[in-house]
Amino acid sequence: MNKSVMNKLALNVSVVALVVAQVACADEVDTAAAVQKAASTGPDTGISTSTAEMETKVLIKKADEATAPLSEDEQIKQLRAQIDAQIPGMPIKSITATPVAGVYELISDGQIYYINQDASFLLTGNMIDLNTEQNLTELRLGGLHMDLLADIDESNMLIYEPDEPSDRSITVFTDISCGYCRLLHEQIDTLLDSGVRVRYLMFPRAGLDTAAHEALESVWCAENPQAAMTTAKAGGQIDAASCDNPIEQHVDVAQQVGLRGTPLIYLDTGERVHGYREAAILAKMVQDGTPYTE
Repeated sequence: MNKSVMNKLALNVSVVALVVAQVACADEVDTAAAVQKAASTGPDTGISTSTAEMETKVLIKKADEATAPLSEDEQIKQLRAQIDAQIPGMPIKSITATPVAGVYELISDGQIYYINQDASFLLTGNMIDLNTEQNLTELRLGGLHMDLLADIDESNMLIYEPDEPSDRSITVFTDISCGYCRLLHEQIDTLLDSGVRVRYLMFPRAGLDTAAHEALESVWCAENPQAAMTTAKAGGQIDAASCDNPIEQHVDVAQQVGLRGTPLIYLDTGERVHGYREAAILAKMVQDGTPYTE
């Protein structure tokens, strides 16, 4: 074999060895085969230069495939599998990328969590965009919770309507014994006069099967539930009554949105208001905002 051929073979063997080293972590079986193949390539094998080049290209292609970045869908699929291994049984509604590299939004049971790419850290709290001063977590939660509220038919809400038909509203988790709920109800005409519908969901703070629950059931089952609620919140007495009612459904949704106290108010823009806010301010917030859409 002349010197030129020997030089070409030596060069090909060197390239094969280099590529084999690059793919060693990606595919141990293929790597072992490549090493054996490279080792067997010598002056007495009769292997042609074109065959060696072809093998080199195959190995380079494998190396490129091994080092190519995963698509976003593949990363999320891989992350979901890692979460299943780390937190078996965790219900996952969605996993999406966030503006922060390597951090994903995880929605489970109506709550938002943040998780890193290898599922080694799970974070709770608010993500705030310092450039826009927007609370990204609150914006996402508001929309998520609006979808939950949309599952409650309006026939299962206690609604106060303005004199003129309106498509703007607020939705309030309320209780009769809640002082700030009473204060807000005293100002309900301000909201109605501003063209804002008030949709009540009932949440007995003392829990189900309590006197608070019975009082709310009596309101719902009254001949005129709106008048009964106004009387009850003013401290008046209403007749005890019992009937089919949506209170347990309201409580279930309240738990899903993480309610900690009443009133909890949702504007139809998707924004959440924790606790009492003057009716005039709420009306302006609704009027200045755009209704939420999925």
